[in-house]
Amino acid sequence: MGVKERKKREKKDRKAQILGAARTLLFKKGLEGTSINKIAALVELSVPAIYRYYANKDAIIFALSEEGLHLLQADITRAAEAARSPGQKLKAIAMAYRQFGVSQKDYFAVINHFLASPQTVLPDPLKQKIDRYGEEILMQVVMAVEAGCDSGQFVCKDSRRFSLMFWGAINGILQLQKIEHTIFADKDHLSLYQHTVETLINSIRFCPS
Repeated sequence: MGVKERKKREKKDRKAQILGAARTLLFKKGLEGTSINKIAALVELSVPAIYRYYANKDAIIFALSEEGLHLLQADITRAAEAARSPGQKLKAIAMAYRQFGVSQKDYFAVINHFLASPQTVLPDPLKQKIDRYGEEILMQVVMAVEAGCDSGQFVCKDSRRFSLMFWGAINGILQLQKIEHTIFADKDHLSLYQHTVETLINSIRFCPS
């Protein structure tokens, strides 16, 4: 291995080490408890050394977000492919999304870190990567809706518009878990989530008179 190749590999290994420390902190301390200083201490590097590999905290969080989006996309795709009818596909997608939000809450928080930001914190190339993941996930919903329309099971004029509404609604209901110990205390979140999904699907079902 030449000097150039060795340096490239060392850089890759160091970035993986830093990201591993960030992931460990994220899962133990949450998003707010993950900082450059703590990451540096965990990998026994100086803060300036961390900045040689990642421009800032957002760049590290983005890398973790990409990991989470990759897992989410795989879960959504598997759920959609395992279901048969268009309605079942939409239910499966929605339940896979909720399961991810519950079982992978740290990744879920990281993903929403960028979506909920009031301003763009990522340079365009990174933002475009996030957007591509989002588009690929949304397309699973769009394809299920279009399949339902093509087979006569659904009636909808704009499959993408409905898909955006569907995704926005289930995401909004999923966010209510954040207040499950306050104004949402003693409420059955799963029941509400399932009711929302069923109501949305029924709104486009073909019901002959």
